[in-house]
Amino acid sequence: MYETSIEKLSILGINLSLLRITNVDALYANLISKGEGHEDVKDERIPYWADLWPSAIALSEHVVKSKFISQHSTIHEMGCGLGLPGIVAGKLGAKILFTDYLDEALDFAKQNWKLNCENEASFKKMDWRNPEPELKADVLLASDVAYERKSFEFLPVTFKTLIRPGGKIIVSEPNRLYAQDFFESLSFQDFKVKKFIYPVNRNNFKHNVNVFEIESA
Repeated sequence: MYETSIEKLSILGINLSLLRITNVDALYANLISKGEGHEDVKDERIPYWADLWPSAIALSEHVVKSKFISQHSTIHEMGCGLGLPGIVAGKLGAKILFTDYLDEALDFAKQNWKLNCENEASFKKMDWRNPEPELKADVLLASDVAYERKSFEFLPVTFKTLIRPGGKIIVSEPNRLYAQDFFESLSFQDFKVKKFIYPVNRNNFKHNVNVFEIESA
């Protein structure tokens, strides 16, 4: 079903190999073929995980530049998709947990981890709309996990559930207009927010990706 290739890329001097799907359109067609009544269709489980997006690259660059990750850090990448930001954090020596609510995404994240890292990582199926408190970490990474306005309502509780006291939440998103209201609203919900902008060149197009550092106030 999957047609794949390995993409070589460098994140600020960290060289990586990433297994990704090249026939993403076939995944969309497979989803539609399940019919409107299928759970995957009703929940809009669109296979965004299968591609490498500018938001994942920007988040990975921020992980490297910010220098807040050490060998003692525990990192949770939620909605991990192909797993690039978590892999970069792992290359910096951190202990990594990858979660996603789709088995296919976790499978590719596992393969990509093995392509790049010799140490062990953890992988667990989780829907971040129903976060599991035992999966708290020092740093929570989330690359473009909310595609629609309705998804943002779950995030404040998810952030507070999955981060340890004094921890950081790092979220990237591709400058969607409707996302800005949400990130501005966090300052009224006991969060401190810093915004960074990363230019990412992908597929001959320049994207300006927002990366937010979020902490509980």
